[in-house]
Amino acid sequence: MKNIHLVILSGLLLGLGCTKEWTRELYVKEVSFVKSGVVRLNAMYKSQGGTVTLKVPVLVSGSTGNNQDIEVSIGLDRDTLNSLNFDRFRLRQDLYFKELPAANYAFSSMTAAIPAGSIQGYFDLNLKMEGLDLINKYILPIKIVSTSGNNVSPRRWFSKSLMQIIPFNDYSGRYSNAGLIWNRDVPQNNQTALTTPYRNAWVVNERTVFFFAGNIDEEAYDRARYKVVATLNSDSTVTLSAPDAAIKFSQQKGTWSMSKRKDEVQPYLQKTYITMNLEYWYSDITNPAFPINYRFTGPLTLEKVRNTQIPEEDQQVIIE
Repeated sequence: MKNIHLVILSGLLLGLGCTKEWTRELYVKEVSFVKSGVVRLNAMYKSQGGTVTLKVPVLVSGSTGNNQDIEVSIGLDRDTLNSLNFDRFRLRQDLYFKELPAANYAFSSMTAAIPAGSIQGYFDLNLKMEGLDLINKYILPIKIVSTSGNNVSPRRWFSKSLMQIIPFNDYSGRYSNAGLIWNRDVPQNNQTALTTPYRNAWVVNERTVFFFAGNIDEEAYDRARYKVVATLNSDSTVTLSAPDAAIKFSQQKGTWSMSKRKDEVQPYLQKTYITMNLEYWYSDITNPAFPINYRFTGPLTLEKVRNTQIPEEDQQVIIE
């Protein structure tokens, strides 16, 4: 009986000791980005020197609350960007993510504070998007390089963020494509039209986007040659042009319209539909000795969904 009493007493003392352990930090606190890996950041395009500020959050985690002021410092991480490009694209260097040029961004500070009693802090990222040719994809690669405080360290798998900057305007996004592509050198009743289900449109400025002609593959080596620039004018017309004269681009028609409505199920979501009705001619010069002359005709339609409950203009448009 004496041995049984000793075992019970030992168990009670051990239980009390474990209970007290929960009042102290059992493990190292870790600081991380909210999202790691390739993270899409949508930013409303502003020209003429306009700056868009996005908040990049960092978090501290642990088994107890945060009772100290923590400073988090970040730096560029070009090595991870280089590794990503090679692992994802190998020899297709034309598809590599490019590092966002220094002229197009600035952090208000490379150090952010997480105050005691809070688990979150922010870096202010100031973007200037003029001069970016979105035929290329741009990433700002950053990592947490140091943290202050007792028993605080970067979280191993969440201490790096590859922020893909996606400028947008009212007319950019993925258009569903009901247009048809005809060979102009063959009678129309003797051929089947070419089609492609969608066309992506990227920002040039506030009222202008660009897309690739016809059914040109958006990841083709020579895609830049088939760039078509579309300006949606205030009189409901569309002005089309192509920077590369070699494709013999010619606009035949161009109008656009817009309509809006609320989502039937989630009324706080506002849906905007933009339709461009276009006709243009161009030449496929993949083999310059034997160009193929095409005619595109038909509508491109974009649906954009805006969450009216989110106040930040640069984050409330759902692109995908």
